[in-house]
Order: sequence, then C-alpha cells, then structure tokens
Amino acid sequence: MVDVLILEDESYTLRFIKKLVQENPLVYRVFEAQNSEEALNYIRKFSPSIALLDIELSSNEELNGVEIAKIIKNIKPDINFIFITGYSKYAIDSFSVHPYDYILKPVNVVKFMKVLNSLINQIVKNNKTDKIVVKNKKEIFFIPLDTVLFIEKQNKDTIIHVRDKEYLSKQTLNELENKLPKNFLRVHKSYIVNKDKITRITNIGNRSFEIRFSNTSKIALMSRYKFEELKEKIIPEV
Repeated sequence: MVDVLILEDESYTLRFIKKLVQENPLVYRVFEAQNSEEALNYIRKFSPSIALLDIELSSNEELNGVEIAKIIKNIKPDINFIFITGYSKYAIDSFSVHPYDYILKPVNVVKFMKVLNSLINQIVKNNKTDKIVVKNKKEIFFIPLDTVLFIEKQNKDTIIHVRDKEYLSKQTLNELENKLPKNFLRVHKSYIVNKDKITRITNIGNRSFEIRFSNTSKIALMSRYKFEELKEKIIPEV
C-alpha cells in the first residue's frame, strides 16, 4: 500500500484530485494540504511515498511548489513527485527535483490516472524484498523472510516473530504488508502470518481462530471474516 500527499490551494481541485487518487486500490492514505506548512507536517509525520504538488500557490505563500519540493526532498530523499499546475513555464524548474511527471491543468483524467497508476505500481514492485531490515539502537538486523512466523501489532509497536526471538520494527503492518510476498497473509487487523509456517488453525469461538506454528509455542490470531476470505489460500481442500 502507498500513502499520497496532495498539496493544492484550491478546495475544489483538491477534492477532485483526491477522488481520483482514491480510485487506486493500492492507495492506503491520502493527506490533503492547502499550504506548505500542512504539507511539510504530513511529510515529517507520515512519510508518504508520493507527493502531488501544485506549483503556483496562494499569494500568502512565500514559496512555490518547486521550492517546497526541494525542502521535502531533504526530509524524505526517496519521495516521488508529480507536479500539477496550470502554468507550463515552471516545467524546466520542476526538473531540479527529478519529478516522475508533470501534469497541466485542467487535469486530463485519463492521463492523470495512467501516470499515477504507473508510479504506484513501480513503487510497489520496488518495495518487494526477501528480508526485513530492522534498526535497533546501534544495530541493524536483516531478517530472512523464510524465518519469519508472523508479524504482530501490539499497541503502537510492530513485532516480528521468528521461532525463538522477536524484533521490534518501526514499520507499520500496512507498510510491511505492501513489501511482503504472497505467502504472507493479513489474517487480522493486528496480524500478518507466513502461511508456509502454519501447522494448525483452531476455532476458539468469539469469531476468532488461533494459529500455531512449527517448533514454537507462539500463537497468532485470525478473525472469522479473514478465515472465510483466505481459507482457500491456506487450506485449498476446505
């Protein structure tokens, strides 16, 4: 899943662009900003993967969209920009931050969706990995995916479980879900499991299932809704 920031000072255009962005099923959150302060706060707090920036902003703004993009780039170097503006004169300046594309107003819906969907698919593809990287104080751990049993959310913490150890990650379940291969399934709002490691699933009532894994006493939970949705992927004969 991908988070997207929209910086647009015109309310109608902002709502219009947000509606288009939300049509992509790989978009998780959309952050709406009508000024540079709001945009930079969202970047610092949520670190979105894509920023859709208007260039010619309100007269109250000291900076234009390209100058704001330069600040954003310093905060999050791997962010992807798409500029949306009614003024073609900014095209050359915008390339100083290496945008993915440049779209003129009035927005052509077909072109906009083609550009956005292409960028999102590229981000998702590049995020796939065979290891989870966890930074912990002065150490960095590289956890092979084939050792991971499940990933759990406890309050604000994300815990990666291997057979005899746990790792605390700063990444959210949604961020990890986007990067993991198909054998990792979201079975609950608080759990992602490696289906290749499952040895038993037990109905424990209260619309919940208990998942057990090989060579460990660790347990994950699955909701009944997710069991009905995923049972053919986990146990095809059912």
